[in-house]
Amino acid sequence: MLKIAEMILGGMCQSMLVNFGMSQCQVIGSAYLSLLTTNSACVSTVTLLLICYVLSQKSFSLIRSSLFETMFNASAAFSYLCSSSYLAFAVNVYLYPLYLVTLGFIAYPAMIAAYMMGFALALLHAVDGYYSYRHFKGYN
Repeated sequence: MLKIAEMILGGMCQSMLVNFGMSQCQVIGSAYLSLLTTNSACVSTVTLLLICYVLSQKSFSLIRSSLFETMFNASAAFSYLCSSSYLAFAVNVYLYPLYLVTLGFIAYPAMIAAYMMGFALALLHAVDGYYSYRHFKGYN
């Protein structure tokens, strides 16, 4: 269930970033690209893992009990936390002034939603990493 939630929330975050952030990429800078890259890499890996888990019970037991699952989730949680923090800073410093003076400036609330989803994804990956570590150690 965590993988499905990660995939859906990651897809929504990707959609927000691409649809509303592309026009402000020059203003936000590398903070936007950081979350976009993190999200793209993590969503594609989660999708591949989910497909493997659904198609093969053997894949689930082998991959879930390996160190890869734990390390992937730990690195994904850390990457989401860092890139979302960076985007939050950039949005509030560079887009907020534009939001105050531009009528109908939708990029600001959309980027807030994107980095909030990034923080939620960091939490989901941290929880998933905890459960995969317990499975790796044989506590389940």
